[in-house]
Amino acid sequence: MQPTRAAYGAWNGGLFLNYGLTMNENRYLRGIRLAYERGIRTFVTADVYGEGRADTLLGEALSEFPRQSYCLVGAVGHDFYQGKRQGAKGFPRFTDPSLRSPADYADYLRMAAERSLERLQASQFDLLMLHNPDATGYTSEAVWAGMQSLRQAGLTDLLGIAPGPANGYTLDLVGALESFGEVIDWAMIILSPFEPWPGNLCLAAAAKHQVKLMTRVVDHGGIFHDDVKPGHVFGPTDHRKFRPAGWVETGNAKLEAIRPYAVKHGLTPLQLALAWSLAQPAVECVVPTLIQEAGDNARPFEDKIEELAAFHMPGNETALQADEIKSIEVIGNNQGTMWLQGGSSQFQAAVQADQWPLTDHLMQVAQRWGIVPDRDLYCPQDARDLRDKGLPMDGVPQAADHRLYVQLLAYTDCNAALTAAAVEAVKSSGLDAVVYANANDPVGIAVLILTAEPEDLTGKVRSVLGGEPFDRMTPQPELTMLGRTYGFGGEPKLDYWLLQRPVEYATRTDWPWAVWYPLRRNGAFNLLPRGRQMEILKEHRTIGMRFGASSYAGDIRLASFGMDRNDNEFVLGIMGPRLDWLSKLIEQMRSTTMTSQYMESLGPFFIGRAIYQSSSATHPVDQTKGAEVSARMRRRKSS
Repeated sequence: MQPTRAAYGAWNGGLFLNYGLTMNENRYLRGIRLAYERGIRTFVTADVYGEGRADTLLGEALSEFPRQSYCLVGAVGHDFYQGKRQGAKGFPRFTDPSLRSPADYADYLRMAAERSLERLQASQFDLLMLHNPDATGYTSEAVWAGMQSLRQAGLTDLLGIAPGPANGYTLDLVGALESFGEVIDWAMIILSPFEPWPGNLCLAAAAKHQVKLMTRVVDHGGIFHDDVKPGHVFGPTDHRKFRPAGWVETGNAKLEAIRPYAVKHGLTPLQLALAWSLAQPAVECVVPTLIQEAGDNARPFEDKIEELAAFHMPGNETALQADEIKSIEVIGNNQGTMWLQGGSSQFQAAVQADQWPLTDHLMQVAQRWGIVPDRDLYCPQDARDLRDKGLPMDGVPQAADHRLYVQLLAYTDCNAALTAAAVEAVKSSGLDAVVYANANDPVGIAVLILTAEPEDLTGKVRSVLGGEPFDRMTPQPELTMLGRTYGFGGEPKLDYWLLQRPVEYATRTDWPWAVWYPLRRNGAFNLLPRGRQMEILKEHRTIGMRFGASSYAGDIRLASFGMDRNDNEFVLGIMGPRLDWLSKLIEQMRSTTMTSQYMESLGPFFIGRAIYQSSSATHPVDQTKGAEVSARMRRRKSS
């Protein structure tokens, strides 16, 4: 039996998931029976809910009805048999390598399916889904061979996949449909008029591979039930508290905007949401969450069941017009409003159960479907995204997860012979580097290192500067500076700014003079609105651009948060053909709002003239040379 147009979820009522009031088991059972009696014939459960208790109660509630009269949908994937609960993350997936190897996947899936059926008092699922898979679940042939074996064993008629628990997994799901579409009959996604994104990016792939879609959270956290209003008080453990601030107010404003469509078709807001979802390509079943809210204006849980059943009744099908469907989607547009789980360009850390970096495979999937991750799956507020940002190009934010690390190390007691030997040591190292003669110390030098690999600072740099002839010099740690290149959001060529421009500026033979210094802003600046901060910073940029346009000077700006022994926040390097021009540039900066009002400290200053540069660039700066610099850095990284 295929799932019907509307389905009832075992998560309804908040007994096993944290939302609304938690009802007792008797009322929970009555709700399931009421849904059946009112004509709902598809029931969805997952074995992990209540560690099997949801299965047991659903089986008890349906035991008085003929098994062939309803569609039973199950889901397995979280191992609560051998796995240990990991706090709010729940139980691990059965594919966790600490639990078993791929050779044991099929055995686990069979065990989990059989145990779930036993609790449900049934011998077969109509549809069994892989529940909340991790990266392995979307890509492993062993997983899907194990799922297929369940069908061959007669434990289920249909197979499916249910990404989650949070939103996202777009490219992972599309990739799974490409790889295992012949095995997968159904997929469950989050999709509603107020949360069309990113689920709408999966619709075409589902249609192409003839995979039917079941949509959940169609009620949008209860907004479409029309009893979650501004000022609504959520319980301390209600998971809806983790939605973005203001979502209730925004949702209600959108609800009023689309209410005329509901009135026109004689529908409630929830029924309009269900009709809109069913109008989407490949969507054939909707399963909203039915919540018993708290408060005097809360609708009874049972009324919501009646409302769903009325929509499901034969003859009550509502056909929305194409322009209505589009208008509702425009009103509900939510693109970029939430972090997305699964494969994400905005996540760069090691693979976790719910999130992982984009792989080459996922990038290829995206390309085949015309999806640009940093445009179509991008959230500007994603705090996981630590990449540097540049000026958006063709609507796509520039983002880079590579940068230069720049370090200045100063020495004294360097006679002419030691200085010459230092130059030779740095030259033979192969590092991008500059050796300066210290203008304020007749026996002083400094070495500037530029590298894309922070490991060089404790490896290659250490081996060069920790030996002859530097071991016969006296370090000046008070002049040590370290920082990383960064983007402030307005760079038209971000990679050039981060990787190439600093090397070119530092090694220009016609710009031998340099002034390097650290700085720290005061706390008051950090409390200013972002717009005011940008106005203040623009003063410095304007002066710098004016000097740069005349080739009087150029600058290298580095962030040093957590990298400086004196807790400085930035390192600034200014270089040019004449020392007096650099001095005048700094003089003009002293009169800016930033320097005069919001600067906590400046210096100490290092002033030097280059006596060795590892490479050279002629005036004007040749931006094509940057590709050679970047390629050289990649070669070093690979070696």
